[in-house]
Amino acid sequence: MQIPSHQIHNVLKVYSKQLSQARMLERQKAIAPEESSDKINISATGKRQSIIDKVAADIVDRITQSGPQTQFDQEIVGKLEDEIGQPIDFKQKSDEFVFNVITKDNEKTTSTVQVGDADYLISRLEQLAKEAVDRNMEA
Repeated sequence: MQIPSHQIHNVLKVYSKQLSQARMLERQKAIAPEESSDKINISATGKRQSIIDKVAADIVDRITQSGPQTQFDQEIVGKLEDEIGQPIDFKQKSDEFVFNVITKDNEKTTSTVQVGDADYLISRLEQLAKEAVDRNMEA
């Protein structure tokens, strides 16, 4: 079998090109300082807190949009009701926070507060949700 000289020449040309490129890469690696990676390492505590925050936000949204749907939601709302001393039925409109209060005589009274005034209730509900999620993650 005969191999034409131009094919041998092409193989040698490609091989020498690859060698020179490999040498250039090695020099660049040696000269260039080690680049910092864009990876961010989050501790296990940070990851856990992030998950708790996301789940608690979802729970608060669900409760404020359509009321407590599960036993878990009711437990959180129950703690808030115990703190303020009145049962609450959450409903949210565009610029008002509407809630129903059941009086001692079992009468339903609807009350509204401006959304800005309801910040305390929402923030406390969020804190209670975070605590409940945190307890469930430990179990």
